[in-house]
Amino acid sequence: MKNRLLICSVLALSVAGASEALSQEDFYAGKSISLVIGSGEAGVYDLGARIMARYLKKYVPGAPNVVPRNMPGASSVVAAEYVYNVAAPDGLTLLTVQPTVVLNKSLDPAAKYQPERFSWIGRMQPVVLVGISWTKSPLKSIEDAKARTSIVSASGASGTSAIVPWALNRLIGTKFQVVRGYPSQRPQFLAMERGEVEGIGSASLSDVITNRDWMDNNRVAILYTISQSRTKLAPNAPAMVEFATNDTDRKVLSMLGSVSDIGQTLLGPPGIPAAQMSVLRKSFLEMMKDPELIEEAKRIAIYVDPLSGEDLQALVTAAADVPSEIVEKLRAVTRPQ
Repeated sequence: MKNRLLICSVLALSVAGASEALSQEDFYAGKSISLVIGSGEAGVYDLGARIMARYLKKYVPGAPNVVPRNMPGASSVVAAEYVYNVAAPDGLTLLTVQPTVVLNKSLDPAAKYQPERFSWIGRMQPVVLVGISWTKSPLKSIEDAKARTSIVSASGASGTSAIVPWALNRLIGTKFQVVRGYPSQRPQFLAMERGEVEGIGSASLSDVITNRDWMDNNRVAILYTISQSRTKLAPNAPAMVEFATNDTDRKVLSMLGSVSDIGQTLLGPPGIPAAQMSVLRKSFLEMMKDPELIEEAKRIAIYVDPLSGEDLQALVTAAADVPSEIVEKLRAVTRPQ
C-alpha cells in the first residue's frame, strides 16, 4: 500500500511538472517580448541588448519573438520609469538599463521607481566605465585635471559622465568643466575627436578598446576607472577609490564604483509571476552559455560573465541600502556645477 502511494505521489509530481512546462510554453508561443533598451543606438548597452534579443528566443519555451526598441533619456531613467510604472507585469516587457539607475535612485529620491522591486533576471557582464581624454589635448592625467580647467562631455545630469567629474572636483580638487546635452556615447566620441571637448567623464571601456585606431595609435588616455578596484583590461589605470584621502570619501567613491559590478543586465517590471520569473531566469542562464553568443559578444569586447537573477537581486538590494550619511555626502558632491 505504501509503495502504491509513493508511486502515485511521484506520478502526480511528474504530471504537475509537465503541466507547468507546457503552460509556460503555451503562454509564450506565438507572442512577442518587447525589450526596452534604456540607451541610444550603437553603444555597448544597445549592442549587448540586441545580442540578447537575438538569442533569447532560442531558450524561452515557446520561442517568442523578442523585439528591441530604444528608449534613451536621463541615463536610462526614462526607460526605467516607463517599465516600472506602465508596463504590465506579464513577462512580455523586459528592460536593459545602464547600471547607474540603482545609484540614481539614491541621488534622486523623486525618481519614480525602486531598484530593488524590479524583477531582476540576470547579468550578462560587469561593465567597466572609465574617464578618458584625447591625447592631443593638454589633459593626459588626473594631475593635469587638478592643474587646469579641462572640458569633458556628458549626457544628462544624472549619468556618471557628469556626476563623477563633479564628485572628483569636490573631493580631490580637479577642475573638470562638464558640457552636458550629448544624446549618447557615440556623439561624445565624435566631439572629443573633433576637439570640441578634451575628454569624457565616463565611457564604456569595451567601446574604447574596440576602437582599434584609438588603441593602436595611442589616441586616448584612460584617466581612471569608475570601479572599486583596478581592472585587468586596463591595469595601469587607477580605480577611482584610490583618489580618496579619508574613509568617508572612499565610501562615497566606492558607491559610485558599484555600477561596475551591477553591469549589463536584463530585468522586468515588479510583480512578474514567480513561475514566469523562474522560466526567464533559467532561460537567461542557459542563453549565457551559448558558444555562438559568447563568440559574437567577444568580437565587440563584451566578455560574458553572468550572474543569476537571485544573486543580482541581492546585489542590487545591497547597493540600494547605504548609510544615510554616505548618501547625503554623495548627493552633495554630485550636484550640478
